[in-house]
Amino acid sequence: MAQRSRGPATVGRTGRVLAPVLGLAAVCALDVVQAARAWPVPVVGLLDEPAHLLTAWLALAALGLAGLRGAPAPLLPWVLIGSVGLDADHVPLYLWGEPVAHQGSRPVTHAAVTVVVLLLAAALSRSRPRTAAVGLAAGVALHLLRDVATGPGVPLLWPLDATDVRVPYAAYLAVVVATAAAAVLRGLRRPEVSGTDA
Repeated sequence: MAQRSRGPATVGRTGRVLAPVLGLAAVCALDVVQAARAWPVPVVGLLDEPAHLLTAWLALAALGLAGLRGAPAPLLPWVLIGSVGLDADHVPLYLWGEPVAHQGSRPVTHAAVTVVVLLLAAALSRSRPRTAAVGLAAGVALHLLRDVATGPGVPLLWPLDATDVRVPYAAYLAVVVATAAAAVLRGLRRPEVSGTDA
């Protein structure tokens, strides 16, 4: 029963399989509680932000970038920050409302243009700033993936069109279930001999 002596510590096989299942269960539980009644805004935030983080983490785990088999990818912290950081745009919405968002909508920064701006910044950057910008762009995209299926939707095509885009919650849930399943399957795989599989 020789263990690998090189490389970072890894999560055991049971943990690699159990973590995505628990992440999926937590997202579902948070959403059930959130849908149970009309909560005050701070409570909605306390329920929604962990679900955003878990959605992003599950996507990274499905891609082998979450660190379950070794060191996490350098993108990991930036993706997680982007997955919740976008909601900082709610502060001016609550302070001033229009023209940040029209009544009952999310702020206009909850749009694909935010992802495009971050990717342009990545294209114009080098090394670490590029990693940060790409990670933030991925996190924002994953944030929008959830928001397009919850609440009023998002003004996805702003500034071309401020109409809120919304898809059924079941579509979001199907994506999250698929990413959790992919992460579980990745966790069941035997470790690579080189130890490079994250």
